[in-house]
Amino acid sequence: MRPCLVLLLALLSLASALVPCLAQVDDPTQIPFEGRVYKIVDGDTVVLKGGETVRYLNIDTPEVGRPYADEATALNRKFVKFKNVRLELDVEERDVYGRLLAYVYVETKQGWVMVNLELVRAGLARLLFIPPNGKYRGAFEAALQDAMIHRRGMWGSTGGVLGVADLEAKLVEYTNEVATVRFEIMSIATNEDGEIRVGAAESQYGFHAVFSPLCEIPALELGDELTVTGILQCTLREGPYIEVTSLDQVQTGSRTLEPTG
Repeated sequence: MRPCLVLLLALLSLASALVPCLAQVDDPTQIPFEGRVYKIVDGDTVVLKGGETVRYLNIDTPEVGRPYADEATALNRKFVKFKNVRLELDVEERDVYGRLLAYVYVETKQGWVMVNLELVRAGLARLLFIPPNGKYRGAFEAALQDAMIHRRGMWGSTGGVLGVADLEAKLVEYTNEVATVRFEIMSIATNEDGEIRVGAAESQYGFHAVFSPLCEIPALELGDELTVTGILQCTLREGPYIEVTSLDQVQTGSRTLEPTG
């Protein structure tokens, strides 16, 4: 394996060791910190009655003036303006600007929701994990994958698609994040576990898609252009890959995918 890929994987292993993967709280009403939202600053920042500024944890919405900034701010306003919220803290309570860092919960007609997660699910926020904070990583990754698969917000059909070269040029940045990758199929192989591994023609590090036996196996051909959405993983043994467990995660440029059976 190339030495540069080994170094990238070492950095990724260190980063992932710092970030726990936990579940959301079962009952937000038991969170001791609460406040009333007085002002919406943007998609991921609010001001409480009394002047406390709160920055949402684990996410980053587009800056003012950028695409989808207005939509993120509007959705944030819809969820929390002039409403009482519960604030769950993480390991580090404030950022360098003195803002309180929190997971923000609000009660809706459908029950309690975490606004941080809902912004990601709507396709209006990217993930931003800054150790030592980083609870609920699995939930945030699932919300982002759902948004990307269904092309919500910034992940619409006209954007957010990477070529393999672009992906591998920023492997540390994209690993453990949801990505959409378009490539030409160079190889198709089935291993002893029943997984189908589909390799990319233009990959430097061996990027491939792994179709789980739990997924309906699509009909694929060499030379097809395949677009895959999912969490990018990278290991010394496998190199970079995305696991496919549903046909919702894939499409081709030349024809519609159908199950083979």
